[in-house]
Amino acid sequence: RYERAVQALTDLFTFYTKGDVAEAALDALAHIAYSASAPLFTAQLAGAGSSTMRAIAIDGLARIGDPTRLTEIRAAADRDHGDAVTLAAAFASAVLENGPIERIVDAVTKSRMRDRARGYIAELASRRAASFGPHLVDPDERIRLELVEALGVAGDSTALRMLEPLLQDRDPQVARAAERAAARLRTAQ
Repeated sequence: RYERAVQALTDLFTFYTKGDVAEAALDALAHIAYSASAPLFTAQLAGAGSSTMRAIAIDGLARIGDPTRLTEIRAAADRDHGDAVTLAAAFASAVLENGPIERIVDAVTKSRMRDRARGYIAELASRRAASFGPHLVDPDERIRLELVEALGVAGDSTALRMLEPLLQDRDPQVARAAERAAARLRTAQ
């Protein structure tokens, strides 16, 4: 599937081991989520690398989809209480065992974690759109806006029912986003 890219990225990561280039290579591997990269991700969980590297490794293991890795992920999160690792562990739980998404949803309101949380929400929208329902009535318009946008991009037409009430949201930005999302989903049907 992606063997050549995986090998090139693994070589790049192995050569640099830390810094921006290594981080970018590991992140690309985490997004590819090729099962052969699991040992590399696991090594990052136990290694002396940065919290960012551990969070990326957790992302990769979660995307590979092997629930037996949850023990290792939780152990890493217990050792490293950094925001990125904690959020990555919540994402892994949501993906691998249908765990709660509250921590991820709340993180979109925190400037340091917003981008990471938005990425996770976008991925979860295509897998677990129904779990967004309770959060679409959150009093914080930033949360409603992020979830509406993610649902619109996810392409799950079952989300249309959840978006209907938001067409009249009290926040005009959320209402416009709901209109765009609903239009996208109707087109995808």
